[in-house]
Amino acid sequence: MKFPTPHKPVRSTILALGVGLNLAVAMLTIFSAYGGTFNPEERVIASMAAMVLPLLLIAGIVLSAIDLLFDKRLILVIAAGWAVSLPSILVFSPLHFWKPSLTEQQQKDSFTFLTYNVLHFWDFRGEDYPGVERNETLDYILSTDADVVNIQEYDVLDTKGPWKIKESQVDSLKTLYPYQYTDLDLKYALFSKYPFEQIELHTPREARLAMLGFKLNIKGHEIHLINVHLKSIGLTPEDKTLYKEALDLPATKSELKRELKEVKSQLLSKLSEAFKIRTIQARTARNIVDSIGGPFIVAGDFNDIPNCYAVRTIKGKDMHDAYAEAAFGPTITYHGDKFYFRIDQILYRGPFKAVDIERGDISSSDHNPLLATFVFDREKQ
Repeated sequence: MKFPTPHKPVRSTILALGVGLNLAVAMLTIFSAYGGTFNPEERVIASMAAMVLPLLLIAGIVLSAIDLLFDKRLILVIAAGWAVSLPSILVFSPLHFWKPSLTEQQQKDSFTFLTYNVLHFWDFRGEDYPGVERNETLDYILSTDADVVNIQEYDVLDTKGPWKIKESQVDSLKTLYPYQYTDLDLKYALFSKYPFEQIELHTPREARLAMLGFKLNIKGHEIHLINVHLKSIGLTPEDKTLYKEALDLPATKSELKRELKEVKSQLLSKLSEAFKIRTIQARTARNIVDSIGGPFIVAGDFNDIPNCYAVRTIKGKDMHDAYAEAAFGPTITYHGDKFYFRIDQILYRGPFKAVDIERGDISSSDHNPLLATFVFDREKQ
């Protein structure tokens, strides 16, 4: 379809608006891509901006399609914004098109690591969700046959409760994982085919419940692990209802004003507070990594996106994001209450490399699990 050419003054006005709109989206994309570099204690708006990078990328794609119809040169503005933002974009949406084929020796030198917020083994879809005869969360864990299973929101495996936990599942878990640690107070668990011991972490009050430490021996390699569950936003059921209503188009202008005011006073204030607490917790985790030294995995429910300040703080300059290193395309690991983000992370350093990672497509918890495959590098041993 070819649009009629408007008069010159009109065309100049449209072009000026197009340049302004494309420039605004490009600049906002850059700000969002690097929003996680700003300390939330000083610039919390930047941390919030980092969360909308996916929306800005979609906006850029839509604008580029429109630019093709009106003035192709405007695409360069969006392209420039993407180019500047590329490091952050590739963490959000890695482009590893092919999975490496492991040699027989590499398979022997590999181990798998699963991290999963299991929601107390409840079924997020409801107690009476049809077609469920056994606890699907437990079945998924067993089906992965992962070497190490890192769990948050762990709870007692009650075979007499409503969540269809079977004795056979509990027995299989004990058989498959001879080394186990569970904490019913802090709601953490670690199941492993390799021996490990818990280590004491000296943490400030704000970080005391946010992490547990372990020392594993995997195929002769000593690897420290921090199982994290960083501060959540802490939304009440009323807050979640408000958020869902805010996503729907209000019927009147007055309703829109009311909902925006409530969102600002309730949701954004809690979001801001959570950012600041996670900053303290992340610094604590990073200090532990630095003080212990050596190979490390920090994994679990970060309650924040990959490029946030907390993740950047823990990563520092020497840790890797397993998803960014081995995945293709974006993903989400939290799907509850219309919040769709990748908030579960696996960070690592040491003489091993992430060669594969997959998200478990299971919805019995409000989180999706991440299963990573690591291969030891014999040249670094």
